[in-house]
Amino acid sequence: MSTDREAVVWTRLSGEPNRMGKLYVTDKECRFTYDESYLQLNLPGLGLVYAPEFYGNTTISRERKSPFDLFPPIQSLIPPRQTDNFQRNLALKYLQTKNNQQFSATDMTSFDADWEILKISGHGGIGHLDIFEDDNIAENWYTNPPRHELLEISDELGFSLKQFMTWFEEDIEVFIQTVGPTPSVGGAIPKLLLSIPESGWDGRIGLPTRIKTPGIIDIVLKFEQTTRYPGIVELEMLALEMHREAGFDVPRYWPCIFKGMPALAIERFDRDHNNTPLYSETLYSILASGIPLNNHYDYRYDLIAQAIDLSPVELVSDTVDAKLHLFKRFLMSLLTGNGDLHLENLSITCDDNIKGFSRIYDPAPMRAYAQHDMLSVMPFGEYGEMLDGSDDAVTLKLAVERFAKICGLNKTQFEDILTDYLSKTSEFNKRVGELKTVPDENKERLIKQTEDIRKKLQI
Repeated sequence: MSTDREAVVWTRLSGEPNRMGKLYVTDKECRFTYDESYLQLNLPGLGLVYAPEFYGNTTISRERKSPFDLFPPIQSLIPPRQTDNFQRNLALKYLQTKNNQQFSATDMTSFDADWEILKISGHGGIGHLDIFEDDNIAENWYTNPPRHELLEISDELGFSLKQFMTWFEEDIEVFIQTVGPTPSVGGAIPKLLLSIPESGWDGRIGLPTRIKTPGIIDIVLKFEQTTRYPGIVELEMLALEMHREAGFDVPRYWPCIFKGMPALAIERFDRDHNNTPLYSETLYSILASGIPLNNHYDYRYDLIAQAIDLSPVELVSDTVDAKLHLFKRFLMSLLTGNGDLHLENLSITCDDNIKGFSRIYDPAPMRAYAQHDMLSVMPFGEYGEMLDGSDDAVTLKLAVERFAKICGLNKTQFEDILTDYLSKTSEFNKRVGELKTVPDENKERLIKQTEDIRKKLQI
């Protein structure tokens, strides 16, 4: 018989730490109850679906059922159970050095490992939730932050992150001693949460902030896996710049070399100018809190637009603007070769009580790589389907127009936006061709696919 587990949920949403409530996990369900004192603060809670105004101090229960052992907003703090996941390995290696624990291949994909990872890395990560084993650990973590220090990335650090990326055991302990048990972000590409000077990347890094730290900003540092995704730093920078030129809100970013490895430092979208967390939740977490989803692409873009309008839970403050953003973001993903715009790459943030889509993140043109060369990770506008009374499948342009209609746009608005975005991305392929670190084979694949999209979408 398994042992019941418990933890506490805290947050710094107000700028000060507050305990949100208590989490219990049994072998069949997970439960969460808001503290009465937290309810008085009128702050966002666990997630949009689990908001305090819906539950008060009534215990929220959810059956443990794959792929969610926990409430989706909490589950999202745990790196996925993949043996090659950088973040999961980092956390497990830390646990091994800290507790002298050994994790077998089975442990790598067990809830026991998930729970241990959550206890040590479930706080200070992306978003507004901080999970701790107990209140004493939480209070100590908040009240005794290490003095913020920026370290030069130099040979004196005494380790090779380049080697560490290939899982050389001897580097693990040194890495942890040098950088600390750094919170991490899920995903296939190795990422670390760090801080740098507010003025931008200058080769110095620090741990993520825990309090207001003037002159310091929090970043995500994304490493390039050159063997798997050669040139992805350059590609993502180009995609970010294309989105900025198209009018999207894009965080600042800096290319850099970290211990001989290409990397990209990106300002975090879930922190304000005082280093305070913003309420932040992915669409995957929001939707999976209300309906059964098997993974982060188990949905349709059309249904996102409908949920913005029809969800009994208010997802955004301005539904018209949110649907327009969704359509434009989707159109840009087509035109820049990113077929990987899934539910975890779309987040809702709340700032000054206004809920809307977050700033852009993860827009990399993944179609440059054969293993990700797909038009779209989720269906839209019944593309490729045979509609009643028709002998022909829905074309790409018609499917995009149908999706635009679901997003509330009429034909004239759709054509105006399409014309505008075709114009704003007209130099994309030329700029891809000028990239220096992307192999010719990958450039040619991306250019071929996006040229094909442009032809099919021409007005």
